[in-house]
Amino acid sequence: MARHHTPSQPAPAAGLAPVAPMLATVGPLPSGPGWAFEVKWDGVRAAALAEPGGDVLLVGRHGTDFTAVFPEITEALRGRLPARALALDGEIVCFDRAGRPSFALLQQRLHLVHAEAVERAARAAPATYLPFDITHLDAPLLQLPYVERRSVLSALAIGGTGVRVPPHWVESGPAALAFTREQHLEGVIAKRMASPYTPGRRSLDWVKVKNLRTVDIVVGGWIAAGTADGAAVKAVLCGVRAAGGLRYAGKVGSGFAMAERRALAVLLRRLECDASPFGTPVTGLAAGEVPHWTRPTLTAEVEYLHWTDAGRLRHPVWRGLRGPRQDLPRG
Repeated sequence: MARHHTPSQPAPAAGLAPVAPMLATVGPLPSGPGWAFEVKWDGVRAAALAEPGGDVLLVGRHGTDFTAVFPEITEALRGRLPARALALDGEIVCFDRAGRPSFALLQQRLHLVHAEAVERAARAAPATYLPFDITHLDAPLLQLPYVERRSVLSALAIGGTGVRVPPHWVESGPAALAFTREQHLEGVIAKRMASPYTPGRRSLDWVKVKNLRTVDIVVGGWIAAGTADGAAVKAVLCGVRAAGGLRYAGKVGSGFAMAERRALAVLLRRLECDASPFGTPVTGLAAGEVPHWTRPTLTAEVEYLHWTDAGRLRHPVWRGLRGPRQDLPRG
């Protein structure tokens, strides 16, 4: 059975404990010299910890022990890591048949606890560990510049099935971003080459830039915010036109200004109806979220990362209504 740890009780490895991961800020693509660029993978952040002659532990960002959840990764690491005390920082990813990261495949594995189910899932949807940094090799490496840590990581030569050190570009941000866009990847992380590793900090030395797309959706319902009078929108239920009618495409709850949430609630109440306008089931609502159905007469533009295998928008962000109602307040 997989072990689980709270953030306050991380999984130690014989004296080598995980450090809180360094985090990136959101921003435009940095320009000028002194930057390196990596792919932003759509996976789960994890540290790999090992000591000479000891076991390998795979620990998530919030302290969850993934060692038994992804046995193909831990076995690969045991076979390839040198007999030295070390700690890697990286991402756990499941690739689909087209070779692209699939968070949907990864999500199916995250909460498995029975050994038989884990083994079946590892065969059906094997995961890969993509280490992009090293924070310890016999001694802490936190103060080394990024470019030197990357060189140490590459020198380990640990790549192969189940573990792969991903590529990076030096001072080629536009080319890196273009590559990820062509390959339908999430985006890039820009990293200042002279920067140390700062545990637990959201640092300006790491900048994430996402490839986002836009789509026009039909508003088929909404969820009220947790106000006493329900006078504001918490989320909008999105639909897309399909051969069988309006297909549910997920909910969008970010990107709204507070004034827009209130104005949109007033507008949507005028369009309320008794039955769902969607021809497919509305799933994925949180406990306590009660949908208010609306006549499907409003269209809006939504920014998103990609479509999931289930036909839902991944990381949708509201951009605004289409047509004559674009004058809703934004601030």
